[in-house]
Amino acid sequence: MANVLTTISSLTLADPSFDTPNKIDLLLGAEVYGQILLEGLIRGSPGQLIAQNTRLGWILSGQVGEINQSETCHNTVVTLHSTLTDENTLLKQFWELEAEPKGVNDKVYLTPEEQRCEEIFKGTTKRDESGRYIVHMPFRSSDPACKYGGSKHIALKRFLTLEKRFLRNPEFKAQYSAVINEYIALNHMDIVQDRDKEGCVYLPHHAVIRNERSTTKVRIVFDASCVGSNGVSLNHDLMVGPPLQPELRHIIMRWRCEPICLVADIVKMYRQIRVCNDHTDFQRILWRENPDDEIQVLRHLRVTFGTSSAPYLAVRSLQQLAQDKGAEFPLAKNRVLSDFYMDDLMTGCQTIEEGVEIYKQISELLKRGGFQLQKWASNNKELLRLIEDGQQIPQTQGNMELKTDAISKILGLTWDKDNDEFVYTIQLNELDLPVTKRKVISDIARLFDPLGWLAPIIITAKVFIQRIWMTGIEWDAELPAPLLKEWLDFRKNLYASNVA
Repeated sequence: MANVLTTISSLTLADPSFDTPNKIDLLLGAEVYGQILLEGLIRGSPGQLIAQNTRLGWILSGQVGEINQSETCHNTVVTLHSTLTDENTLLKQFWELEAEPKGVNDKVYLTPEEQRCEEIFKGTTKRDESGRYIVHMPFRSSDPACKYGGSKHIALKRFLTLEKRFLRNPEFKAQYSAVINEYIALNHMDIVQDRDKEGCVYLPHHAVIRNERSTTKVRIVFDASCVGSNGVSLNHDLMVGPPLQPELRHIIMRWRCEPICLVADIVKMYRQIRVCNDHTDFQRILWRENPDDEIQVLRHLRVTFGTSSAPYLAVRSLQQLAQDKGAEFPLAKNRVLSDFYMDDLMTGCQTIEEGVEIYKQISELLKRGGFQLQKWASNNKELLRLIEDGQQIPQTQGNMELKTDAISKILGLTWDKDNDEFVYTIQLNELDLPVTKRKVISDIARLFDPLGWLAPIIITAKVFIQRIWMTGIEWDAELPAPLLKEWLDFRKNLYASNVA
């Protein structure tokens, strides 16, 4: 391999720093890769690297052999990613949303991996002296490969890039620092003294700006999917766990069977669950307040948003609390097991008196596990008054948006508690020309109507998809003029769906 590297040392490489792990700047689909190739191919002996000339410069690919203690070698892997999968997945979910899952009332059978995940939770989960749950991260292996991927070097590069953004936007930096300092103040992170410990994983982090929030607009995202130099990320090594909660449509239908509705959500749900000491070093980050300071090493002590096992661990701990302490709170146990959608409680009752008792029992049950409910809302103002007067807990102001998943929806479903009605809110992106099949499918697939209340709109969208397919155009081809006009009219008419 050394001979090949010597031969190509004078070439202009597409990535001069190919031997240094870094973030991906651009993904090329298979349909693009062939168009950038140029004449020029340098081969070494069998098993050595190959250099290929492209419009971007020379790229290296191939197999890296074994090394001895006196040599160090670096490998570059050329990977092609097709973005069709995302659109296909979205489209499949959109088409199947209103179809009842097969065997919805049947017993659920876990896969071997899901069974293993359950075994780890049952065999390792403990509670501290306050009742808070302490969980193990459900690794697929007892020796996760992610800790050998040089993640600290990658996290450092990402952090230095983040600091440049801080310099350009002091207000953003102040909000970001406030979030990190809150983690430390709440003992959800601590400062690591053993900075050079081997076998640790460092998570890059960045911010998502939420302009619609009236309070904290910066949300820090910890990138547990960032791969190391060995191509493995923390999320690669973690099991996701089985689904534990009913589908949102079932919760909504059951919720609306009662005349009085009651909703709330759990404060920082993930961060109420401790991670065992043996696994906190898989959740390290790099941080400093100012560029002149020495970089500190922090680590998450709680379940971390961004890790693939976090939703399972959070919901599983909540349900375990219902099993462990639910007998003392008969009105709360089944509601915790069946009326939560992630951290959102959506339950109901027949009378105000029953509602007050539900509030008391669920609040006390969750308190036993270190959880706290906030943002109480109801379609019954008298019930809200009693809750607020009794506990001085502020109620939710305005409407409540029903959460779905990480994908923002074009068509959002919102509950107007004051008028006790559902409102559909249109959130279309600006029209991006040219209008291609891919863009249209991506927009349509994000329509959200779990209960079929907007069937005329959804059916129209599905028929439009069929008509696009019948044209035979490619994913990135512009729509024919007649279909383009129909799509523009459809977008315009969607705004008329802002109805209750």
